Amino acid sequence: MADVHGVTFTRAVSMSRHALVVDARLYPYFDLPGLSRPSVFRLFEDLSCRYLHAPIDLRPPRDQSARWQRRQSVREAMARVVGQDGVPGRSSTIVLVNRIPEVDVLDETLRGVFGDGEHVWKVQPHDALVLTGNGG
Repeated sequence: MADVHGVTFTRAVSMSRHALVVDARLYPYFDLPGLSRPSVFRLFEDLSCRYLHAPIDLRPPRDQSARWQRRQSVREAMARVVGQDGVPGRSSTIVLVNRIPEVDVLDETLRGVFGDGEHVWKVQPHDALVLTGNGG
């Protein structure tokens, strides 16, 4: 997320209209060019977004064993944060990450997490913002 300009971040969050912002980064800083922590939280408040800092390990796994462990831990973390009600569109969420490889890990771990074999989670990168949605 360090490569994102504050204007890009603000525009992406404003246009997405998601009700939940999950900050998966270990260190949730917002000192980006053109942005400050108070202005980010004011933006979330203005948009009625709930902000939740929930660090999730999204480092790319080194082997198959680590891949399965990472998959399980990410699924459990996202289920705790977003919920498991399975109602389409209700869990539409923005997930903040540091780097694009973390987007790939998030996408891989959430494939087929809910539903009868269908891909219910959709991960759509927007620069270093990852827009995810359960359903819809």
